[in-house]
Amino acid sequence: MKQKSLKLNAALNLTKTIIGLIFPLITFPYASRVLMPVSLGKVNFAQSIVSYFALIASLGITNYGIREASKVRDDKLKLSQFSKELLIINLISTAIAYILFFISIFIVPKFSEYRALLCVCSGSILFTTLGMDWLYTAIEDFVYITIRSIIFQLISLVLLLIFVKNENDYLIYAGIAVVSSVGSNVMNFIHSKKIINFKECSKLEIKKHLKPIIVLFAMAVTIQIYTALDTTMLGFISGEWYVGIYTAATKINKVVLSAVVAVSTVILPRLSYYTSQNNTDEFNKLVYKGLDLILLFSIPATFGLCLLSEQIILVLSGRNFIEAITPMRIMNPIIIVIGLSNFMGVQIFMPLNKEKNTLYSVIAGAVTNFILNIILIPKFNALGAAIATICAETMVTLVQFIFARKIIDYRFVLKRSVIYVANSIVMTIPVVLCIFFIKIEWLTLIVGIVTGAFVYLVMLIVEKNQFVMNIFNSIKLRLKH
Repeated sequence: MKQKSLKLNAALNLTKTIIGLIFPLITFPYASRVLMPVSLGKVNFAQSIVSYFALIASLGITNYGIREASKVRDDKLKLSQFSKELLIINLISTAIAYILFFISIFIVPKFSEYRALLCVCSGSILFTTLGMDWLYTAIEDFVYITIRSIIFQLISLVLLLIFVKNENDYLIYAGIAVVSSVGSNVMNFIHSKKIINFKECSKLEIKKHLKPIIVLFAMAVTIQIYTALDTTMLGFISGEWYVGIYTAATKINKVVLSAVVAVSTVILPRLSYYTSQNNTDEFNKLVYKGLDLILLFSIPATFGLCLLSEQIILVLSGRNFIEAITPMRIMNPIIIVIGLSNFMGVQIFMPLNKEKNTLYSVIAGAVTNFILNIILIPKFNALGAAIATICAETMVTLVQFIFARKIIDYRFVLKRSVIYVANSIVMTIPVVLCIFFIKIEWLTLIVGIVTGAFVYLVMLIVEKNQFVMNIFNSIKLRLKH
């Protein structure tokens, strides 16, 4: 298979992520104002419950699939064989997940009032299995991934504006959310016939995949605990209104975080490939490039969101969600913290078959999150959940840094962080001036983002940042030709 350009892959993945960034910026303000905190809270509580069963269905297959398929992607027969084996395992785990799901919605009293909503949200479980996103990421088919994602997000946007009109339409909103996130996976399954020969009858070796998958599943379970437990516990302890507030507080942080990690996401297949070829030099070069990109984007994003949290909540969610401002500010640093932990856990440990390092780190985070949630949520509600989450994520990152000490030179991380923090401090000057002098929230938000980004870019150019210079040089070459 011809090796594809990492720059093109990164650009395509970034394009998909930017569209994914714009999409919730359009849909969430509309949905939050139409549904209000209670109905929005119902949907997010149901989604958090379904996520546990989706976890059982996925069985840690995604990252394992990317890593192993990347190693055999040059051999069509081996790739087809491997993909069929993994799909069969995934279908079995999905069937088990649905059995447990339907049992739970009838025996857990709290779920009785959410039964219809939970069933709608559960559609994402089957679509995710059929989608086999891990396959397309492994073969680096980012053109297909980008196009199909954009198409289905546009379809979802149209459906949202047509059918969601009041607070009682939360079931329709939940269904559209499923279509938006995983509806395109139906196309994935159809498209996979070009890669997988389903008609060929050959001996399938299922057993050899189980051990590594179980390790990844254990890791995924602990990750799920500290990422979804906050919403779940808020729903049980504090109620739907606080889930709605917490959703508004975390929504933009998660959207920006996805944009920050987008460029580095395309590195995993290439790192796995370099590992299989024992190309240590290229592996190390790519690791440091990825770390630098995470810091370059995440640090200014954290500073900017912290300053503009009030404007973001008021513009995107409305004054009914004003209590989400403080939790959002507390959680802003997760963009840096998760950005780094995601890179170490997925981009470094995964290709090196050191998943256990990630497992130990997320266990530490899950324990931290669970204990702090029990202590803080009853007293502080959404604010308590925010504090617990940032503490848990920080714990994960610290433990991973300890495990990665022989791979990463921390002097590099510290040096680059100091540079980007200094640039971000300079960037805050025009943002603060916008907040002080402009009293219209939406105008403050737009002007603040534009001027802040411009100043930060100028600082990078003055310093002759390698990433920025490479982009400018590529543009110059294209203009010459």
